[in-house]
Amino acid sequence: MCTGALLLYKVPRVVIGENVNWVGGEDLLKKHGVEVVVLDDPECKALMKRYIEEKPEDWNEDIGE
Repeated sequence: MCTGALLLYKVPRVVIGENVNWVGGEDLLKKHGVEVVVLDDPECKALMKRYIEEKPEDWNEDIGE
């Protein structure tokens, strides 16, 4: 879910599996009082890395590039 939607719906806490392959709006969320928990999970890192490598066109479209 995007940062804007989290703020719009006043989500108080977000749990992120990993933030190595992509860092989203963590700082903005924290600035607005959202509790951000990063699990730093190795399996999440591997899954994201593989997805980005195997489907770069989908990934770039999703992040707006």
